[in-house]
Amino acid sequence: MTLSRPERIDLLLPREHRQGSAESAPREQLESLGDIERVVIDAAIAMLSPGQKFALLWSLQVGQVAVAGVQIKERDGTVTNLVPPLEVLEYLADHKRLSYNPDTGAWLSAEIFIAGPTRYKATYSPGTVADWMPEVSVEDLRAEFAAFPRPDTEVPDWARSQLDWSDRMTG
Repeated sequence: MTLSRPERIDLLLPREHRQGSAESAPREQLESLGDIERVVIDAAIAMLSPGQKFALLWSLQVGQVAVAGVQIKERDGTVTNLVPPLEVLEYLADHKRLSYNPDTGAWLSAEIFIAGPTRYKATYSPGTVADWMPEVSVEDLRAEFAAFPRPDTEVPDWARSQLDWSDRMTG
């Protein structure tokens, strides 16, 4: 799905100002991982200004922390950080829920490198959180592994260390 220019502009407006949108209108429920990816990629592309061609859509979802952003590298090498529409974060939460596997857990972070509507590379990591993403607390790790259980062997070493350290300090 590729959005026309008016649709792209419409996505950037606050919900109450969008064409044909009521405040209480529910977002479309997508049932496949591919459909969710297409919607979030199109939303990220909609945020690009003319001449911008590359973006990184990222998300961190661990426990109660659920954040997302779009980084756009400008021609002069500077990076512009933008906040995507709330729907992007909600669809990424749906993606996480639908892709959960009890044998490996759910992904903790996502990075989607976008060069066009059909040119992108998505990485959903069940064990890695980039250094530049927000910090993950012990409480969020506990909430994450309670909500999306995984075998002990699938708990990342960094998370296990953080949880072990916290347990030693409190008890």
